Amino acid sequence: MFYNYIKIGWRNLMRQKVFSAINIVGMTVAFCVAFLLGIAAYFEWSYDQFHTNKNGVFLVYTAERMVDGSVQNNSSHAAVFGPTIEKECSAVQAASRFAWDYEAVSYKEKSLDLSVNFVDPAFLSMFSFPVLEGDKNALRQASHILITKKAADKLFPGESPIGKLVQINMNNHLQPFTIAGIMADVPRNSSISFEVLCSFQNVISALPDPNTWDNQAYQVFVQLRPHTSPTMLETQMNDVIQRYRTNKLSSMKENGVTPGADGKLLSMHTLPLADMHFREEGNTGGGINPFYPWMLVIMALLIVGTASINFINLSMGRSFTRAGEIGLRKALGAVRNQLIMQFWCEALIVCTVAFIASLVLGALLLPAFNRLFSYHLSFSILLNVKLISWTIVAFFFVTVLAGGYPAWLVARTNLIEVLKGKMSLGKSGFLRNTLIIVQFVVAVLLISSTAILWQQLNYLRTRPMGFDTEQVISVPITGNVDATKVLARIQQQLNGDPHVISSTASYMNLGAGLAGGESTWKVGFDFKGHEAKAVWVPVEYDYLQTLGLKLVAGRDFSRSYGADSNTVIVNEKLAATLDGGKDVIGQHFEFDGQQIQIIGIIKDFNFKSLRQGIGPLALKLTPSLGAAAIFVKVKPADLPGAMAAVEKAWRAVVPQGDFKGSFLNENVNRMYEAEARLATIIVCSAVLAILISCMGLFAVAVLVIGQRNREIGIRKVMGASVGSIVTLLSAGFLKLVAIAIVIASPMAWYIMSTWLQHFAYRIQIQWWLFILVGLAALIIAFFTISIQTIRTAFMNPVKSIKTA
Repeated sequence: MFYNYIKIGWRNLMRQKVFSAINIVGMTVAFCVAFLLGIAAYFEWSYDQFHTNKNGVFLVYTAERMVDGSVQNNSSHAAVFGPTIEKECSAVQAASRFAWDYEAVSYKEKSLDLSVNFVDPAFLSMFSFPVLEGDKNALRQASHILITKKAADKLFPGESPIGKLVQINMNNHLQPFTIAGIMADVPRNSSISFEVLCSFQNVISALPDPNTWDNQAYQVFVQLRPHTSPTMLETQMNDVIQRYRTNKLSSMKENGVTPGADGKLLSMHTLPLADMHFREEGNTGGGINPFYPWMLVIMALLIVGTASINFINLSMGRSFTRAGEIGLRKALGAVRNQLIMQFWCEALIVCTVAFIASLVLGALLLPAFNRLFSYHLSFSILLNVKLISWTIVAFFFVTVLAGGYPAWLVARTNLIEVLKGKMSLGKSGFLRNTLIIVQFVVAVLLISSTAILWQQLNYLRTRPMGFDTEQVISVPITGNVDATKVLARIQQQLNGDPHVISSTASYMNLGAGLAGGESTWKVGFDFKGHEAKAVWVPVEYDYLQTLGLKLVAGRDFSRSYGADSNTVIVNEKLAATLDGGKDVIGQHFEFDGQQIQIIGIIKDFNFKSLRQGIGPLALKLTPSLGAAAIFVKVKPADLPGAMAAVEKAWRAVVPQGDFKGSFLNENVNRMYEAEARLATIIVCSAVLAILISCMGLFAVAVLVIGQRNREIGIRKVMGASVGSIVTLLSAGFLKLVAIAIVIASPMAWYIMSTWLQHFAYRIQIQWWLFILVGLAALIIAFFTISIQTIRTAFMNPVKSIKTA
């Protein structure tokens, strides 16, 4: 019986090729979009889920109360913290400290910049990063390292790396290490990534005082013992803090910091490994908004839902042409369930063909999708029983949604009216109109959200950062080089170049450079008996001039003053917090055993992204610093030529190193790639939603206007003009679109207002934007239905009356 339904359904679809093609194309596009967005969401949710101990491993972070009552989270700890809690907290089964950096790894004449992580031996038992070959206990020896397979293939093509001796540049000194094993490459859906694992003992040996609690620079992961809880661990760690950080707690009390609701100035917390990708406390995960993958799923559902509504409307319109068939079937004894089954089978055929076509289309579009949205997705992610099961359930749900309602509606029609040719699917059309409104609510919501998102993105990209972004090239210093010597030689190379105005260097790059540098170093110091905190940036001479920073008081660093190496320039934010906001020029404070003098105050500038406000900042002149980036200010006349000149100088000084120079405005734009990706996704979804909605609107226009042919003919005989008929036919549809605009506008305002709260600097949503979006929706809808209304208005009235 089911085979007969499929056979007859296929014949019916072949007889209505245009109808079938429109439905299949619409559903194919919708399924393809849902497929791509769905696997992207699944990929985000899969982060760190491959670890066997994902529910038992936690990152430890500190919540610190500030003078103004706010709380700052910090996952950096002293080197001694990890061994201490492992020894004194009974809830801890194992702990591993964690530090990383890009280091130059050299073998013979070959050198690569690799991500080197310094960890304790317990790291390998806590995390599921398998050792494929070699010594699994290699991290117990400070001179042994483990390397990933991909990195090994790059450094030792065609030969085994095990036992090979490599040189790693650590603290500007080459240090020999023996490769003791090969590890599997780190999965892309891992919050922790590395290419080389090295013993944390190498970090300890480089510290002047490894037992101090003042140097908070390393993350700590812990694994809980069975039958213990994170709350138990947090309680035990709080006791550790009370015992070992008495100086810090006393200083906080003296500075007027008040305890929080829990009565603590400092409190210890844990962040589950499984949640790291969506949380910002650890500064290790992606910091992805947890709503992001849900948003992808919602987009997919909206597109499929809009296409399903379109399918329903087209099916209803087509049912009028099948009135004779339906009446004959009923007259021959077909019961309601049989008619429903027949219509549902036709929907099943359309959806099946569309689903298969969407998989093919998705496979073709997947590379472009990866490039557009910076993903690395592959079909292997689909090889999951749970995902396949949910896909099958969702597919059958869509077939019932798209084909079930028209089938039920047609099956309940009165036999006598059908045989008389007066088939009607209801006078009120309440559900049909509701579906049209839903379609346009989705379209208007997406268009409004897109407009606001692009406004915010444009605002972020164009808002002055407080430093010169157009004429300054940043060159990250990478490779097995002495940063101080490289800086001196590049400045010598560029000296006299007609493109160059000035150059300098800093320990901190600005924006998201091509080497990924956006790191900051936050320190605390005592200023007249009160603790102060600031981002501490070692810089070279000419830093203010090269970056175009404005000096509001005091003076710049100068080679004329021999003692400037013990001076700092602070920003207005820091100056306002020191000594009650009094003039701090010329005042001293102690830092790292040195007396530091404040010689200048610069105007505040955004050294981080505009998601964050401006924080306290201190620029410390450090002529022999190990710079992270060189900044070169160039003349605006020939920017490509200036970039070429800087690259030529770099290659002359560091012939074996990669040149990763970029203008600072490019670095700034890269900080907002997540917002740009979100905007692109919503734009694509909005375009698809409006196209599919217009298809559905057109189908309903054909359906409704076809029912009013006799009325139109009579009106024309009575003298109605073409314009009045077009207005009469269009008004009903435009009213539905207007209702959708009224519903969607406040929804878009609320959603986007909530999203904007994540930015320290944001736009104000303007009322006129919703007016423009509404007018655009009305105009698009009018042009869609005008195709059918104008055609009907120009029809011969006699023919209209006869064919009605």
